[in-house]
Amino acid sequence: MFEQLLTTALHEIEASRPVLLVSVARATGSTPRKEGAMMLAGTQRLLCGTIGGGLLEHRCLSLAAVQPAHGHLEHFELDNRKAGSLGMVCGGSTEVLFTPLTDFAPLRAALTALQNRSPAWLCLPLDGSAPHIAQDSTLPPRPTVLSLHGKDSLCVPLTDAGRVFVIGGGHVSHELCALLHRLDFRHIVIDDRVDFCSPTRFPHAEHTLTVPLNELAETLNGTLYPTEADAFCIMTRGHEGDADAVRYALSTSASYIGLMGSRRKRETLFYTLAQEGFSDAAQRRIVTPIGLEIGAQTPAEIAVSIAAQLIKWRAAR
Repeated sequence: MFEQLLTTALHEIEASRPVLLVSVARATGSTPRKEGAMMLAGTQRLLCGTIGGGLLEHRCLSLAAVQPAHGHLEHFELDNRKAGSLGMVCGGSTEVLFTPLTDFAPLRAALTALQNRSPAWLCLPLDGSAPHIAQDSTLPPRPTVLSLHGKDSLCVPLTDAGRVFVIGGGHVSHELCALLHRLDFRHIVIDDRVDFCSPTRFPHAEHTLTVPLNELAETLNGTLYPTEADAFCIMTRGHEGDADAVRYALSTSASYIGLMGSRRKRETLFYTLAQEGFSDAAQRRIVTPIGLEIGAQTPAEIAVSIAAQLIKWRAAR
């Protein structure tokens, strides 16, 4: 999302066209989107992103078209029982920030931080003045209004600290990684087959690593070492690869370990782990079958079920 917003904004500025970043700064009660939701508005239309659609988004686009250079914070009631309401029945209220974008520098800095995967926050003063980039690791991991440099600002993290380690580059992984990219999940793909693990096959992966699956520790125990913020999606082509990947995942503090496979395959693996001394508590860390139960059959459907479970995991985290 952020990369598209930033590149589109830079393109509009280069073309000398007015462009506004419209962001949800605060949200109370039931609202279409929460803090940090963004869209980019031109004088004629929505350019990209969304703050939830419907009447709220329509009104904000109208305001942006009329006052493309006016930075300000606007309050909206979304309860049709209250005076001044937009007529929506959500029941909550929201504050939307309008930020005119005219300066290349902060947008390019944000894009560089995104591409380098370095921790950075897009900070938007609530008075509608120019944004700036902060790289202060003490800032919160979720969009939050804070006082910075004497101004209340909406601080939005540009990158999620968590990563998804996709072990196995088969059909489901191929479908899943396309979804992970659309859903702003950083992901790394690992397989022991060159044909199934390459930047061409997985163009949006941070890394595609072709290594024997029994050498995951040697490969990842460094700058790529998984942390509690990370997830594993294990879907190799066979029992041995699954076992190697699960053993490694259990040696890390990853907070999600999903395993794809049949009931018999799972039972065989769990028996092997028990024989090797893995505790019941360790085995309970494994989510299997992977994905939400939606009756998925095809690789694309299974990928949807896994992506949905990862969204749930990320929201809880």
